[in-house]
Amino acid sequence: MMKAVKQVVAIALTVPIVLSWSWAWAGEALVVKIGVQLPLTGERAQVGKAMQNGVRLALDALNSRTPRDETTIDLVFEDDGNTKEGALNALKNLIGDPQVVAIIGEIFSPFVLASRPIVEQVGVSFLTGGTHPKTTENSRWIFRVGASDTLLTALMAQYAVERLGVKKIAVIHDRTGIHAARADLVIKTLQLKYGIVPTVRGQWNPGDKEFTALLSQVKASGAEALVALGETTEAGPLLQQVRALALKLTLIAQRDFGALTVLEVAKEAADGIYILTEYLPGISGANWQGWANAYRQRYQTEPNNIAAAYYDAVFLLAEALKQRGPSREGIRTGLEQIMAFSGALGEYTFDQAHEGLHQLYVVQIRGGKPTLVETLKANR
Repeated sequence: MMKAVKQVVAIALTVPIVLSWSWAWAGEALVVKIGVQLPLTGERAQVGKAMQNGVRLALDALNSRTPRDETTIDLVFEDDGNTKEGALNALKNLIGDPQVVAIIGEIFSPFVLASRPIVEQVGVSFLTGGTHPKTTENSRWIFRVGASDTLLTALMAQYAVERLGVKKIAVIHDRTGIHAARADLVIKTLQLKYGIVPTVRGQWNPGDKEFTALLSQVKASGAEALVALGETTEAGPLLQQVRALALKLTLIAQRDFGALTVLEVAKEAADGIYILTEYLPGISGANWQGWANAYRQRYQTEPNNIAAAYYDAVFLLAEALKQRGPSREGIRTGLEQIMAFSGALGEYTFDQAHEGLHQLYVVQIRGGKPTLVETLKANR
């Protein structure tokens, strides 16, 4: 059963809230509440809708399998309005309800980082699809669903050097925060792990469509491979200009470069590029296929990685509930003990850093379509 709860609760954050549940007596149904902090209004409302669609689909699938006299899960949505203040208020409202035993939280890493002190002080498991490494770093209560920027960038460097055997690597990127931060991580890994200094590091402004001067620098540097990090609107023109300048190198990029809109713009200029991603339609496994079909049927739109990650979050919490019981402490312990749990995005095992996914797909564009090359795991 879905329930929308909107209540303002004042809580004293100096005293951790600890909730201890016992399982229902035989014949009695126990309803466990999970809070969802998300942007249903504001500029990121579409992101919030994908999050909401994912968790609702998971909830209905989960509760349809549960006998009426057994424990069921109820979702409590709190809109943060796409503001930091709104995110904090939404979080406080959710954790102020002692029946809310876990939070499925924001995907926008700055809001997750703002929420983190409260989450740690109160003591409630918080699952996020945010990619910034610091969201889960040294955290007792925050867990990541989806791939972190650390995993993405480590595997980009690993694939270039160990699989493709290249030594001369250029790195170019949108200067926006997330892409600049990812570029920093790629370069750090290349330098510390492989002793490689990029032949060129170049940037462009968000929304740029002209890359000739930057790509000419890359060409002149003698780079054998190019790591590119940017938005879908930038990727198509960039690939076209790589082809126009006849750059003889291997291009490695993140998920955005494999989007259908990019492939339609780039056409044959996309052929041969490698993309590292935790999610790509038609590539992910059987669990993704079943989930994606259900998503299309219910919402009449294509699923995306955000919906998939937040779909997985519900099932991961349900598994933790089953293993350790419906308390805040029990769910945290249950999540930490999850191993090889199969989700829509892949296999989850939470490590000491509370990272759930540890592999990415490597795909190559061939004939305008993504083709799976291998599943790549980070060296440990």
